[in-house]
Amino acid sequence: MPENPTDLPPFARSWAQLYAIVVGSLTAEIIVFYLLMRWLS
Repeated sequence: MPENPTDLPPFARSWAQLYAIVVGSLTAEIIVFYLLMRWLS
């Protein structure tokens, strides 16, 4: 059964919202790893 390319996960209402979630989570992860690096160095 082929996937429809317009299908979105249940937590995102649009592609723009999905992209914002991805970029926000990557930014948060970078900040957390930066702070860990500073703390552990």
